[in-house]
Amino acid sequence: MKNLLLFSLFLIMSTVSMAQENIAIEITAGSASAFSKATNSVDGGNVPTHSRLGPNAGLSVLFPVSRDWQLYSEVGFYPNALRNGINTSDTDFGVFYPRPAQIPRVIPSFSLGARYNFNIKNQQFFVQPGLVLSTGSSLGAANEFNSPSGSSLLEQSNKVALGFRVDVGTKFMTKKDDYFVVGLRYQQGLTEMNRYTNPLISGQAQIGTVTEVTRGSYIGAFAGYGFNTGKRKRTNK
Repeated sequence: MKNLLLFSLFLIMSTVSMAQENIAIEITAGSASAFSKATNSVDGGNVPTHSRLGPNAGLSVLFPVSRDWQLYSEVGFYPNALRNGINTSDTDFGVFYPRPAQIPRVIPSFSLGARYNFNIKNQQFFVQPGLVLSTGSSLGAANEFNSPSGSSLLEQSNKVALGFRVDVGTKFMTKKDDYFVVGLRYQQGLTEMNRYTNPLISGQAQIGTVTEVTRGSYIGAFAGYGFNTGKRKRTNK
């Protein structure tokens, strides 16, 4: 249901944009590093985490509103920070046991925003801010489970979380007026997505828990290809 909602929003924006000439369809892919924060329940201190690289991709539709500005809608996905893991299993208080849940690798998302295009010495660049809706991870009825090390709990704080994203990049035009694109991307989650709690063990006893919180924040690089459909319409006439 959540994924259907995101896809429906994309179709609506795409249908509106199809009514415009000079629309662009852009496909991008790359790698990204997602962020999470973990704390222990013993003293509330932070537990170090490490960010693993994961896939990041998107399908965008852009249509012009002025010479330099375009509006865009995008469906895509980015790495799930719940798969980051803890830097080391040894903490100041005991051992943090590996998570027993099978966490989804990526998070689906839908983004709306604007792109500002400008030139520097005949090279095209852009800055693209936007808002992002993402779906939090859920294991359904199996969100709470037991392992030999203790009880674990995955909580979906929000079914749909809000974030802010900005892309910066450059375009290289082809002879057909299409283009290659490369850039950098940063997303900051504005609302909490998930809380994942696992046991903290000292000796053979559980003395507390480690809770990891995600908001859908990540940084990454991407490359892709854009199709200027308006150019083709004029060429075919």
